Amino acid sequence: IAFDDVAAWYTHAYGLTDDKMDDILNAAAINNRRNAAKCPLAINRTEFKDLAKENGFDDVLAFMRSPFNPKLSEYLRISGFETKCDGAAAVIVCPTEMAKDFKGTPIEVLGIGNAALEGSQAHLEMRGTEEAVRQAYEVTGLTPSDIDLFYANDFIITSHLIAAEIAGYLPKGEGWKYIMDGRTAYDGDRPINTNGGRASFGHAHAASGMADIFEAVQQMRGLAGERQVKKLPKHTMLRGFGGGQNLAAIILGAAN
Repeated sequence: IAFDDVAAWYTHAYGLTDDKMDDILNAAAINNRRNAAKCPLAINRTEFKDLAKENGFDDVLAFMRSPFNPKLSEYLRISGFETKCDGAAAVIVCPTEMAKDFKGTPIEVLGIGNAALEGSQAHLEMRGTEEAVRQAYEVTGLTPSDIDLFYANDFIITSHLIAAEIAGYLPKGEGWKYIMDGRTAYDGDRPINTNGGRASFGHAHAASGMADIFEAVQQMRGLAGERQVKKLPKHTMLRGFGGGQNLAAIILGAAN
């Protein structure tokens, strides 16, 4: 099914086994849940390691491979699929000069890239992400090395991996190693989705992208509390994906 497109492509393209891809996606879910556990707005905050112990598992990955985390398709398990919820989010947008009159550190929208593809396009998410990211880098003059923090609309957990690789935030074909090593959790060196992502934080559809921007601003201002990333981000990229075929890449920057 369409939800398996990226997982199947990635597995084949980089010579992985299906079992290895299962472990990668489970590790992404574990990292997301670690982030959500420290986010007071997240819906699912019990870490998988604790759920594993409650159900008699010493190994969290063994728990994640078990019927307690059933597969919904060939690759996707319930831990890697959105938790639907209600929600709302808002931001104040104004000229940078005016923003400097407010108390908080101004965060600028430096550039936005967009792509809308016909719904039957093969590998739609990947192709749309490539174009949106290209535009965002072109309009800002920034490069992947400038990005300190990354968010991906991961209502399908594979977005966590593929969007970060396409953006150059993680190295192509190697990003799964960062996930397996926990380096994409809030306390790692390449943090992704510090609020917990769509499965753990929750997915209120239209409000979710704005909720990610709120989280990014909190991180960039150093106000994220226990889940504050190690390096105060100067630039953050957010990769949006909605409506089945619309992709966006947004770069935020801390104002000087």
